Amino acid sequence: MASRATNGDEWADLFLSAALDPENWDRAIRAMDAATGSRHGQLIGFGPGASSFNWISDIDDSIVAKTATIDQSRPDLNYRVAADALRDSPTIVHEAQYDVARQSLRADDYLDLCADFDIFNGCQTRLLAGREGMIGLALLRDSKDGRTTQEQRDLFGAIAPHVRTAVLLQRAIEQQGFALLSGTFEAMDRACWLLDATGRVGGMTPRADALLATSRIRVRDGWLASERPDESRAIARAVRAVIDPPGRAADPVALRDDSGGVGIMLECYPLPSRPWALPFAPRAIMIARVGAPTDRHVQLLMRTFGLTPAEADIAIRLAAGQSRADIAAARGVSAETLKVQLRSIYDKTGCRRESQLVRIVGLISH
Repeated sequence: MASRATNGDEWADLFLSAALDPENWDRAIRAMDAATGSRHGQLIGFGPGASSFNWISDIDDSIVAKTATIDQSRPDLNYRVAADALRDSPTIVHEAQYDVARQSLRADDYLDLCADFDIFNGCQTRLLAGREGMIGLALLRDSKDGRTTQEQRDLFGAIAPHVRTAVLLQRAIEQQGFALLSGTFEAMDRACWLLDATGRVGGMTPRADALLATSRIRVRDGWLASERPDESRAIARAVRAVIDPPGRAADPVALRDDSGGVGIMLECYPLPSRPWALPFAPRAIMIARVGAPTDRHVQLLMRTFGLTPAEADIAIRLAAGQSRADIAAARGVSAETLKVQLRSIYDKTGCRRESQLVRIVGLISH
């Protein structure tokens, strides 16, 4: 049963409790729904800084999978976004603007979604908006609720500032997590970067900061990258694998040294998340394992898996991102000989895929 609020102080307390304990967001949003006679409430984020999240109260869970197939931030697909962008659009955008915006859509994907879940009507407002994204609040109303009345929109407009304050407070609390975790890893004397839900760097240890000055790893517009485009793409893929649901440890990214060995191995892991967390908390950690000389890697692989010196060298080159053709050329062997050697490497290490071998080389190189 939803909590009830009848004045500004009660609404402030209700949403403050959500910021301090995010499990209360659903209760607070349901109270807003009930007070405005609406079937659903929505808190949604678009854009790099806000990441993408979509909280809707009391709705079928299948909407999550269906909305994932639609870019809801595009005004030519989503009439709610288009209505917000209309010239002279009011602070509380509602059905009058939706009617206009629906006429210029280029596809029916979002309209079909609204029909499937009966959420055509409602109103909305921006809570936070800027260069890095937008977080908005909305009422989603079904055919039984009908269109919003002026009285309902006025109440929604009175509630919205309390929701905005709660979002700002929760953002501040979540961002404190970067400092706390950075301090923990600093004590471990490791090169680590903490990433938020967008994949951007929110904090780093002193060793990670030092590594930016002595390696080709860079932070560009908040994202980890390399001076080499192919390595930057590999880093971005690893981060996305960890950040995007369901969130899993990514394959290591090997940065080659001048001799073709593994100079730095980057490993990205998801951090535990909780329901109703905004996208500002630490969501992933990138750890840099700085490689020692290639000879040491060779000796480790030989002792651990019984590889020959040639096989160990091939494994290291493969982990460093060299193609099979490049490895064969560097070693002066035929493609067929290399294939036989790789088969032996896989048998000895127990690997079935190249990505598994890359991970093993990265872990043992530490």
